Amino acid sequence: MDIFLQLFEPVNLFVMAIGVLLGIIIGALPGLTPTMGVAMAIPFTFSLPAEYGLLLLGGIYSGAVYGGSIPAILFNIPGAPASVATTFEGYPMAQKGEAKKALELSTISSTIGGILGMLLLLYFAPVFSDFSLRFGATENFWIAIFGITIIAVISDGSSIKNMIGGAVGILISMIGIHSMTGMPRFTFGMSSFVGGLNVVSILIGLFAFPQALRLIENLRNHQQGSQIYRYSSSKKTSLLSSFADVFKNLKALSLGSIVGLIVGVAPGAGGNVASIMAYNELKRFSKNKEAFGKGNKEGIIASESANNAEVGGALIPLLTLGIPGSPTSAIFLGGLMIHGIWPGRDLFVQHAEVANLFLYGMLVIQILLLLIGLIAIRYLSKLVNVPNYFMAPVIISFSIIGAYTTQNNTFDIYSMVIIGIFMYLFQKFDFSPAPVALGFILGPIAEEGLLQGIALGESDGSIFHYFTTGIYNWILISLTILTISYSLWQSFKKKDRIKEKRDISFSLDSLLTWQGISWLIFSVLTLVAIYNVRSLAFEMKLFPLITLSLLLLFNMIQIVKLILNSHIKRITDHERTPLNTIYFLTFISVISLLTDILGFYTQVLILMISVPFYVYLQRKRITNLYQIMFISTSFTLIMYLVFSGLIKVPLPSGLALNLLNFFLR
Repeated sequence: MDIFLQLFEPVNLFVMAIGVLLGIIIGALPGLTPTMGVAMAIPFTFSLPAEYGLLLLGGIYSGAVYGGSIPAILFNIPGAPASVATTFEGYPMAQKGEAKKALELSTISSTIGGILGMLLLLYFAPVFSDFSLRFGATENFWIAIFGITIIAVISDGSSIKNMIGGAVGILISMIGIHSMTGMPRFTFGMSSFVGGLNVVSILIGLFAFPQALRLIENLRNHQQGSQIYRYSSSKKTSLLSSFADVFKNLKALSLGSIVGLIVGVAPGAGGNVASIMAYNELKRFSKNKEAFGKGNKEGIIASESANNAEVGGALIPLLTLGIPGSPTSAIFLGGLMIHGIWPGRDLFVQHAEVANLFLYGMLVIQILLLLIGLIAIRYLSKLVNVPNYFMAPVIISFSIIGAYTTQNNTFDIYSMVIIGIFMYLFQKFDFSPAPVALGFILGPIAEEGLLQGIALGESDGSIFHYFTTGIYNWILISLTILTISYSLWQSFKKKDRIKEKRDISFSLDSLLTWQGISWLIFSVLTLVAIYNVRSLAFEMKLFPLITLSLLLLFNMIQIVKLILNSHIKRITDHERTPLNTIYFLTFISVISLLTDILGFYTQVLILMISVPFYVYLQRKRITNLYQIMFISTSFTLIMYLVFSGLIKVPLPSGLALNLLNFFLR
């Protein structure tokens, strides 16, 4: 009771509320992840008492995990890696005019999942810390493989294409220093590749940048008006009905929370894995699978309760054993040590007052998250009414700054833009970004677990025996087999439905189409890669060879489908992009790559002016040139005041300004 009375003192409430609000803002900005938010806030806690510093970091952590759902729902852009699964159902709801409803469901589910995670942290930390210690190399390998098999059923469309996307994501994750040998791999002689591709820039490239390009492309498909491609939020909804919807779907809520807790306790996985696994398991056991991907409320409830329950689960091994359960909790460990607090038994003995205040404070933070989140929804849901000719350059601007500020490296901008362009093109042929993202995240976990398990298995006498013994291994192996079997069953069902609709004819002529030639080239490139990888050391080539061999198999299956004339996608005249749009998208992509030359703020101004001006040239009634100039310069000025004036982020100033400064000196 003394702790609760202390928590409700005005100063403590203010610190927690500021943390939650900052976290929501950080999570809502694409590219600014919970990990970055906590890392950026740690220096500000130096001069604060330990309890204030930890409560501030805890508020930012919880708020940022929830905040990532806001752009995921409104713009199909996960604000944080943990919000990838929220895009699957949240964005379709926004398209149907239910953005406010989706945000309410996200807020309520996040709060409940967070509360359950914190209760588990309070009362079951010793039990689950012992459980987390039982997860060794083989368990981490199998949980990663289980996550990878989810790729086949994680999104709509072809399961084979999903698996190809996942394999490509795994291969991309292998670029850079090999974790076991310390040697560079797949760098092609470029020093920029040695450090590997940054996960934040890759996720922005997969989700945010292609979405901006699609918004620009879709501008041509809409009639004149003051706002184009807007999503109406006029559908009436009440807060009570949203609470009722959450508690009516107890299966989704409980499944999401349980998966989030388990994944959180297992070190290394994180909220991104938790939310995707929860969504997949919900879809697997649902009787109405066709409703998923079209704005299903259960999908939002499961994914959001999972990634917020993961916060409490991840703090269990951190506080009890000093083992971070997620990247963000690893940064949190630094925040503890800065104040001279070491995790483990001493935390609850020598620093019991601070520890208990923080643990119970995390419960209060979930309540504040609910209140602040619900108040903010009223204003956030109106963002869908921003015209797309302004929203697209805003998304690109935040994508650039989000990619750059992670490591203050323009190479991350280049990788983000190039990945984004490829993803934009591949989405036209039914490839989804989610499998690529999941492969990129889980690939290194699977490879490290495999190599460590082989080394330990050799010393144990049998590698196969080492990977297939133990209750946790068998549970994960069974889940993996179940997922693969379900995927195959779904594929056969779909194949039977196709056979009922039309006869499948054998035709080699389909190989001469552009699709057939593309798959043949892709297969040849895969064979060349397999040949070249064979020259690497065993530890460095094993997992790439496995991945490339599976990729070749999936390519051959696609070629067989093409020969059977059952998988040809033909582009209609309506779907074909006009040349002037292609030229303009190329111009936007090139401008996005010129941060070093133009400077960030000049780049933002050009983007903000060029997109609405492009629309103005086509439809002069949408707005006028004075409005374009005023809004563009105002937005650029706000960006400058926030990032250079307030946060003081070191951004590229551009070649012209650097030359001017040189001559002035």
